[in-house]
Amino acid sequence: MKISQVAGAILVAAGIAIPGVSLAAEWKYTLGTDISSGDYGDTADTDIVSMPFTASYSPNASWTFKASLPWTQVEGPGGVIPGGDGGFLVGPGKGKGNGNGGGNSGADEVVISSASGLGDLWLTGTYSLEPIAQQYFVDLSAKYKVPLADEDKGLGTGETDYTLQAEVFTVMGDFTPFVTLAKKYKGDLPDVELRDVWYTSVGSGYRLSDIASVGASLDYQQAATAQADRQTEVFGYYSHKLSNQWSGMVYGYIGLADGSPDQGFGVQVSYRPAN
Repeated sequence: MKISQVAGAILVAAGIAIPGVSLAAEWKYTLGTDISSGDYGDTADTDIVSMPFTASYSPNASWTFKASLPWTQVEGPGGVIPGGDGGFLVGPGKGKGNGNGGGNSGADEVVISSASGLGDLWLTGTYSLEPIAQQYFVDLSAKYKVPLADEDKGLGTGETDYTLQAEVFTVMGDFTPFVTLAKKYKGDLPDVELRDVWYTSVGSGYRLSDIASVGASLDYQQAATAQADRQTEVFGYYSHKLSNQWSGMVYGYIGLADGSPDQGFGVQVSYRPAN
């Protein structure tokens, strides 16, 4: 679910949130769909569809609390596990001898399976520091994964994970450049050691008008297992404010490394009740 990695600075550039401006407590509800496909260095492509519902609450200008729970569908050879920060390879896909004679004798036929159900629940708390020199903003976040996804179906690891993240961004006219750095701590599987990994993202949003913006980022993450490769992706989006309460975003991304999906795209719609 790529959208969970979108930097807060992109949301600022999209006109969805501006640090230090909103003093009243407010809620926001978001429904999205993310579709990706790639082999992740495995034996065949894995297709992942994630439809997260997210509720966030900001009691004041400094704190934001968020809970996100997706419905997930995954189809592939079984070596890739989807997650809140995208899929990752945990082992080779399933294969079997095809039993044919001749030149193809002994070759493996890839077995494709499909599963769907609830994904993992992610809980996030973000604290926004006071602006530095009135132009640099810093967000500090802690994320915790409640392992609700069925590991027997390959929808999750069944283990708890957590992430510590820092993001720095500024507003330069219509541009909102940002840098994000995070450390992700992953619980080990019974047969696979999952590595704690570093994640970083560099990019910028650009405000087209009071109601529309675009943006792009380059994202990098270390490999989570010995079988996997690093993840490197280029991400781009378009956001549109539909009204004072409603906003929408469409986005796409392209993988630049074997550990990433080859391509993906998504859409999300957000609603803020009137105060």
